Parts: sequence; C-alpha cells; structure tokens
Amino acid sequence: MSDSHWSHVYPWQSDLWDSLIKRHQQQGLPHALMLTGVEGIGKHALALETARWLLCTRRIEQHANVACGECHSCRLWQAGNHPDFMECQPEDDSRQIRIDGVRKLNEFLMQTPQISRCQVVSLHPVEVLNGNAANALLKTLEEPPGESFLLLETERLGSVMPTIRSRCQRLTLATPSPQQSLDWMQANGCDPLVAEQALRMNQMAPIAALAWVQQQRHEQHNHWLQQLQQWSNGSLPLDAMVAIWKKDELTGILSWLGQLSADLMRAHMGADHSQLLEPAILGCFDASTLQPAKLIALHDRINSTLGQIQSGASYFNRQLLLESLMIEWQTLVTNPGRD
Repeated sequence: MSDSHWSHVYPWQSDLWDSLIKRHQQQGLPHALMLTGVEGIGKHALALETARWLLCTRRIEQHANVACGECHSCRLWQAGNHPDFMECQPEDDSRQIRIDGVRKLNEFLMQTPQISRCQVVSLHPVEVLNGNAANALLKTLEEPPGESFLLLETERLGSVMPTIRSRCQRLTLATPSPQQSLDWMQANGCDPLVAEQALRMNQMAPIAALAWVQQQRHEQHNHWLQQLQQWSNGSLPLDAMVAIWKKDELTGILSWLGQLSADLMRAHMGADHSQLLEPAILGCFDASTLQPAKLIALHDRINSTLGQIQSGASYFNRQLLLESLMIEWQTLVTNPGRD
C-alpha cells in the first residue's frame, strides 16, 4: 500500500480524525465547519485531508476512513488541480480576504460537481474576511447550494464576525501534549533542548515550533535582543536600529516584542529563568527597575497593533511604528543593559 493511502493528518490528530470520519458516516458533517486552535497545530492539514477524503470517489463503497489514493479524484488531488476543490485566502499580497474572492467561491459552489459527489472549499483564515466579503459569504453559509462543504479555519475566534460564527459548527483542535510535541520534533531532527525552547516560543504548537527552528529564529531573536540592548544603552542610534529591523517581517518583530514585554512583567514579579520565554532578557535588562504601568501599556499597544495588522484592518508605516515603539521602550528602561 502506497503512502497516498494513508491519512495525512498529524499523530496528535488521529483520534480527532477518527471521530470526524465516524460522525460523517453516521449523521453527516455540517456544510460549514470552523476549525479553531492556535497557529501551528495542523488546522490546515486537517482541513485539506478532510477535503481529500470527502472528494474521494471510492470512500463510500469501500467504507474507508482514508482517501484511496488511486481513483480519478485522488489522482487529480495529487496533481493539485481538482475541479471540485477551491481554496479561498488572501491574494495579491493583501492581508484580507476581499469580496472578489468570496464571489469566486459563491460562483464555484453554484456549479455542479465535475468528478466527485460534492464540492469542498477551504477558507482561511476566516478572521481576515473584510466586511463586504463576510456579508457576501453569509447567504452561502445560510443556504449552501447542492452537496457542498465549507471548511473554515481561524486562530483568533474572537475576531470572527458573530454572524459568521453562528452559522458554522465549531471543531476545536487542542494543542498536543508537551511529550507528543517533543517526540514529533525529535523525530524531525530537533535537539530536545532546542525543541523545548521552540515550543515555549510558539504556544507549545509543534508545527510552528519546527518552522521556528528551521528558520533559525533563535539566532534572529538573539540579534534583535542585542540590538535592543544597544539602542537602550545608547550605543546604537535609533535610525540604524530601525534600518536593520525594517528588513525583517514586522509581525515577527512585534510578536517577539510582545513576548519580551510579557517576560519582563513576569520577571518584575519574581519569575526565574525557567518561567520565561526569552530567559536571556535577564542578562540584558534589570526587570526590578522597570516601571510596571508603562510596561503594561507598551505590551497592550504592541498586541493591539499586531492584531490590527494580522486582521488586515489597519496599515502602519513600518518605520514610524518601530521608531515610536522604541522611543516608548526607552522611557521605561531606567537601568539599561549591563555588561
């Protein structure tokens, strides 16, 4: 039996996958299913595998809980051009899903399936639907045409319009246990200590943690921390620092700054190295001298800005944003970096 016969879900999803298939075989899946959970635990992989299985033309007669991998539908899937499957996501470097994308989705679902018994749409992330796109999707969610399934994914359920949430059945993906995540990361070549740190930095989500390791984010964070310390003690000018940071992904920098400010708040309250995401921060700044009110205000501003950028709701001038954050940072560092 070839690999294509096997389910492509992650090890920690096996029970969820079995229950999903059993549910469909006994009572049918809802036409609109919303997969929720933190980034990096396999929501999209599960959505794609669900789509592959739903589209398989042999699954019913074979009572199979995995796609056969051999029928015409499965071969088209493997070739990446299945006519009864569509992905809807931000296009043209936009952070939002716009109305044109949803119109294409609606037009697609009005067609008759060409190969399979149903049509499947994967829409992700649902929280970045802009207002017009969300409204255009509502009617389809209320009255899905024909035999169709919409698989929506979100990492920030609270940012999804209530009218969209109420028209979908929710499937919450739990974060795997620390041991499951460590075992999987070690099986993919990660050193145990590096894997542990990567998991802490990524909400214990193994897929995101593995990408963090592969992209050498640990080294990148060390560079950012060194530059932040240099700016704080006056050895690196602000314009030089911002010029360096402008080359990196803005959301990555903001996420890291948010984690850093949270670590400093924990350290200010007495947390030790083992309780911090970036323990190296203790060697750079004296948390006991920081002003908690200003630190909390900066933390809230960073997270609010990050949420607006991720949702596509706002645009920020990168240089001005980084400069203003660093000036605000310097106002709370009353005892900058130690040698």
